[in-house]
Amino acid sequence: MFSTKLRNVEEELGGDFGEFAGWSMPMSYGSYLEEHLAVRNWAAFFDLSHMGRLMIRGKRAEFDYLVAKRTEDANAGKMVGPTAFLTERGTFVDDVMVYVVDGSSWLVVTNAVNREKVINWIRRNSGLEVEDLTFDYAMIAVQGRKVWDFMEKVELQPLNFVLGKEYMGIKTFLLSRSGWTGEDGVEVWAKPEEIEHLLRFLKERGVRPAGLIARDSLRQEMGFVLYGEDIDENTTPIEARYWVFSMEKEFLGREALKEQLRSGVNKLRIGIKLKKGERTIPRRDSKIMLEGQQVGVITSSTYSPYLNRPIGMGYMNTSHFLLGYSVDVEVRGKRLEAKLSDFPLV
Repeated sequence: MFSTKLRNVEEELGGDFGEFAGWSMPMSYGSYLEEHLAVRNWAAFFDLSHMGRLMIRGKRAEFDYLVAKRTEDANAGKMVGPTAFLTERGTFVDDVMVYVVDGSSWLVVTNAVNREKVINWIRRNSGLEVEDLTFDYAMIAVQGRKVWDFMEKVELQPLNFVLGKEYMGIKTFLLSRSGWTGEDGVEVWAKPEEIEHLLRFLKERGVRPAGLIARDSLRQEMGFVLYGEDIDENTTPIEARYWVFSMEKEFLGREALKEQLRSGVNKLRIGIKLKKGERTIPRRDSKIMLEGQQVGVITSSTYSPYLNRPIGMGYMNTSHFLLGYSVDVEVRGKRLEAKLSDFPLV
């Protein structure tokens, strides 16, 4: 199992560690509910060092064929994504973020569970050079509704980045105005000792440390998917309603998606909200029921402290994709009322 290089400072801050995608990572710092609300109300920081970070170099045409969304028009310093690497069947190898460094080099952030798979997949399907930077740098996100009350405001537009910038007293490898919580903020890549200094400083300023449990509940409120739960190599972006592709360009998996667009799909991703005050959280694979018949399945769920109710997402038969209608979710022999909702759920 890999361990984050920020573990020492995170233990000092009271992190409770657990395993995720082969990494020992802080799951929470006492209360994921409070960490979640800190992001929605002011600011918190997360360790993202488990995510894969790759430098890709080579011919632009080769790289562009592997990426489902247009990248050729993006200037240096621009992020493209979320996008995806797809199989020939149009299903997800991984959903990724692409950072355009120049016309022949790109940084790619992968899901932690897929880092090695993506490296091997790129090498099998192209002549591109792949350098794994995952263990060279730590990576954090600082996110929140009032994040600029605590941080130096970066002179970047959303989904833009800069390399080698001095920021908040540290030397960064990469600084981007991006995140995965639905709130404003930055993501920072830097040497671990630099990030440790920044985390202690942020804690002193009142920014709350947050773990992966809060990160999960925040992304579910926004309707963001997690690889291995909501998408995988048996799911296409069309079924997931995850618009990570550009049909006007050629890319691996395009023909399969064209066929799905022509023929239609049997399932579509949908959000659910249980009643306010309900505390029972559906499990993965809980059945979605309508008039006594199973019409869908839950893929991920959580308790939303912002909405004060369980929420989640799953897949519905397209014949019963009835946004706004009420269904039952079967949990341990009980049936709980839930509303079919579109994203975001907040």
